[in-house]
Amino acid sequence: MVNDQLKFAGAARYIGSLPKDDQMCDYYEVEVDGNISYVYIPIGPDRNANTP
Repeated sequence: MVNDQLKFAGAARYIGSLPKDDQMCDYYEVEVDGNISYVYIPIGPDRNANTP
């Protein structure tokens, strides 16, 4: 595990909330060292799909 955490301010772009495997997820485009990746984060029952 790396002790230094990367700062992602300005490196991630919110795409939207979409269903994945019968659960709503927030999707993001993340750029690190010039590489673009797409990640999803499941939205818990206490989150609203309209709030990023």
